[in-house]
Amino acid sequence: MSEGIVPLRQKGEAGSALDRFDIAAVALLIGGQAASLQAARAVVILNDLRAQRDQMTAVLVDVRGREPTGDPEIDDTNANLITAINSGIVQIDLFIARGQVFLAQAAQPGAYRPEASARTPTNA
Repeated sequence: MSEGIVPLRQKGEAGSALDRFDIAAVALLIGGQAASLQAARAVVILNDLRAQRDQMTAVLVDVRGREPTGDPEIDDTNANLITAINSGIVQIDLFIARGQVFLAQAAQPGAYRPEASARTPTNA
């Protein structure tokens, strides 16, 4: 499938988990907020990652704010939960950083854009 083509599904056909990204990306593209479909998808994914990070941070604040219960099993579980949430936030931060690098590279002049190269004749 070409980078510049967004597949549409038939009525009643099951939707892809990625449909919400494509729908939002096309809206950005149509609104002139992205230079390419690839960049628009990256922006949508980055926004989603940031929202997930915010949610995890809110949960972390909640768990950290809990007073020790005195029950070693529950307190140990809360400590493990804090560790797991911190790890998840670090992973999301890494994904966000990679996405920002990708967007910066995509914005460079002469960056590979499949939708542009698909329109260029090979014998030109």
